[in-house]
Amino acid sequence: MSPGSKGLYTKKYGQVLLRNPKVARFEVEALKLPPGSRILEIGSGPGTLTSLLLEKGYKVDAIEPDHRFYEELLGKFSQFLDSGALTLKKANILDLKELQCDGIIGNVPYHISSEILFHLGNFEFKRAVLMLQREFCSRLVSQVGSKDYSRLSVNAQLRFRIKVIAKVSRNSFSPVPEVDSSVIEIIPRGEFSEDEIRKADAVFRILFSNRRKKLSSSLRKIEGEIGNKRVNELSPEKLLEIALQEITG
Repeated sequence: MSPGSKGLYTKKYGQVLLRNPKVARFEVEALKLPPGSRILEIGSGPGTLTSLLLEKGYKVDAIEPDHRFYEELLGKFSQFLDSGALTLKKANILDLKELQCDGIIGNVPYHISSEILFHLGNFEFKRAVLMLQREFCSRLVSQVGSKDYSRLSVNAQLRFRIKVIAKVSRNSFSPVPEVDSSVIEIIPRGEFSEDEIRKADAVFRILFSNRRKKLSSSLRKIEGEIGNKRVNELSPEKLLEIALQEITG
């Protein structure tokens, strides 16, 4: 946290700022992209990750919705803004419709984690490194048959290959939150269209709200032995196939 950042916290943006430099450096290294790569930074805050990204030789497109941090960043990184190594936009990541970059990084506000994660499905990128609430990350990577396997798991895994690469104590943040965090690596799968997944999600919602029932009790067009299965017994890919059949078949 920079000296000028005191008193800049606000509940509106869910601000919990990383104050552990080792964790910040780990996140930047985890991008594993060559110098000169274009990186989207979600929520720059006081510029902790921004500094490390620029130090690494990346071209950084930073998004910061809080006008107070935005103004601070304009002064702090004026040299990089002038040279074109950094662009800074006062905006919410959810307002960006399309984007093409090499990597994405950010310590994501807990209260809009799922919205941001799935919004990334609109973008073209090679790898993302995000810090999220630990419990949320566990649900993202939960496998078939586990108690945490859910609609969230299915939606995430159809879009991305996700791996938890670090666990981060709540004491690494200021103010200290009530939960711990994890860092995840995200690589787009590109096997299914956003349109297909979004349409299928209406069926996923029905199935997971009746997760103890056989599929045949929830769906009209299910046939054969598969109808005797329950939703937590089927892979994301199979569930997508079933959902699209239910919608279009």
